[in-house]
Amino acid sequence: MHASNLRLPGLIEIILGSILAVLLGAVVAATILLLKPVDVLKELPKDTALDASKIYYLAGRKDYTAGQRWRFKRDSLAQGHSVRVTEDELNAWIENIYPLLPIETKAPVKPKAKAKTPAAAAAGADAGDQPLIQAGTPNFRVTTDTLRIGVIYYINVFGYSFQVVTQTAGAFEKPRRGDDPIYFKPSTFYIGSLPVHKLLMLKPLAFGQVVNVYEFPNDLVELWKKLEVVRVENRELVLGMPAGAAVPAP
Repeated sequence: MHASNLRLPGLIEIILGSILAVLLGAVVAATILLLKPVDVLKELPKDTALDASKIYYLAGRKDYTAGQRWRFKRDSLAQGHSVRVTEDELNAWIENIYPLLPIETKAPVKPKAKAKTPAAAAAGADAGDQPLIQAGTPNFRVTTDTLRIGVIYYINVFGYSFQVVTQTAGAFEKPRRGDDPIYFKPSTFYIGSLPVHKLLMLKPLAFGQVVNVYEFPNDLVELWKKLEVVRVENRELVLGMPAGAAVPAP
């Protein structure tokens, strides 16, 4: 073959090849971050500082005794009164709507390499029948001025089980149109260790996919549409009804 027969790549081919290489690298990097384990904490350590290079998930409190007040506040809100809801009450309320999955109520068990008995084989078959993805019960944590929401997804692939933690923090904003309900605007949003809030146009799409997994009761949706104020204040969620919305006592 003569050197004159060799064809050099054109400018367009070089540009397309570079774009594909960058996209492939971005997909690989995003997948690694998405699957990178997140440290789940029940409370912040007092004696040691957190590693700045890691992503942590700190779950909100779930004091069920204190949280039972949510029933009274739900009825009060339905009657048109404004209420202030604590972290414990939010988590008791959401677990009443979406009870904890069995996998959330027990410690994870490592899968056995091989079933040696009929009983073990049956257990392995049951494990294989588990859904590919199970969405756990949402968890709320109320800080000074933000609401943090976390959901753990339990994924079962070819007999291997692992968790992916999604968590977001943000506040509430009024829509531009007066007849639209107040909405939650996330300022940070992580899937695993992947900072989705830095992905610009993909952020609302990914956040919508997480939220749309849950279908809230119709009465709650209708109450939310009536709210005039929703804000986080002094570690409480303030739900404000319009003036004059309260139903007079009989």
